[in-house]
Amino acid sequence: MRLGFDAWGLGGDSLYTGMGRYAATLLENLPVFAPEIQVHAYGGPDEARPLWLHDSVTWRPAARSVHRKLSALDSRLRELPRLADEDRLDLFHAPAVHVRPSLPPVPQLRCPVVATVHDVLPLTFYRTDLPLRLRAFYRWNLRRAVRASSVVTVSEQSRDDIARLTGTDRERIAVIPNGVDFTPNVDSAVLRRMRINPPYLLFAGSYEPRKNLAATLDAYREVVRAGKPHQLVAIVERQSGHAAAIHERIRELGLENRVRLLHSVAESDLRAVYTQAEMVLFTSLAEGFGLPPVQAAACGVPVVASDLPVLREILGTNGEFVDPRDPSGMAAAVMRLSDDEPRRRELGAAGPAVARRFSVEECVRGHVALYARAAEALARHAVATA
Repeated sequence: MRLGFDAWGLGGDSLYTGMGRYAATLLENLPVFAPEIQVHAYGGPDEARPLWLHDSVTWRPAARSVHRKLSALDSRLRELPRLADEDRLDLFHAPAVHVRPSLPPVPQLRCPVVATVHDVLPLTFYRTDLPLRLRAFYRWNLRRAVRASSVVTVSEQSRDDIARLTGTDRERIAVIPNGVDFTPNVDSAVLRRMRINPPYLLFAGSYEPRKNLAATLDAYREVVRAGKPHQLVAIVERQSGHAAAIHERIRELGLENRVRLLHSVAESDLRAVYTQAEMVLFTSLAEGFGLPPVQAAACGVPVVASDLPVLREILGTNGEFVDPRDPSGMAAAVMRLSDDEPRRRELGAAGPAVARRFSVEECVRGHVALYARAAEALARHAVATA
């Protein structure tokens, strides 16, 4: 099978997003678990081949477009159909449904297309907070995704939301949870290099308001005022239009010397930052999956998580669940868990079993089976119409 895969941006900061990790996990591991599949990865304009990409994967950067902001649309609507024919693709995987037209839309090709819809948060959470042009683009892109040959998502909660909001038959939507390969790293030299001082709380998210860093900072101020010595380490992105508001909030709360913001952290270092945290805070307002709680579980670190159906789906009973809109309640949960070492040990010990439910091999093999079904359906249709 010749598989095309949209790898736009995976040589840069997109790699550090949840959607980016999902796509990279598949690209890294398809050659390992399904070497019979010939993978063609299609990048952005003049995008360099990612160093982590397996040698067997063919790399195809897009041509440079006259209109830089429209290069993704131009590439995937005009250039990609030609490249797919030239490369004789049997199947193409679009691993995300983007909300911004500066990122690639789900293509329509001669070969079957598999589309991954991670969530429908632009419809269930952002709603009219999104500018009209982004809402219009997202609805157009989502329609293309649910009309693809196969649709896949990452949680039962997301499947329910997609079916309800698009009218797609729930049985048409395959659920294949993210695969997580994240092992502990106890190297304390990493912390010294990053100026992280134990004990510390780790916030795993971004500057984006949905990730709820502002309310987490409010909760953390209460923890500090209670006399706790913990530093707050927050994983964020390199650039964001929301960064200035968070920096100002840190100053308003007088937390400049207590909060450490990190971005673009190499995976080995990231594992060290997770492993040596007293607990991980995942206080998002809405999610389609949630990689950080699984990464924390893999490292045997307890999680304080938002009380969302999808996070209970992922963690089961192995977390301290809080109302993410209640900073005082979040602070109380953090301090209660900090003072309860037996409970922390209990949650930490249960973590690896939680993480094993999200194995990379099962994730990859699930996608390979989906690819095979999509290709077989096309073959049956061709025979029936011959």
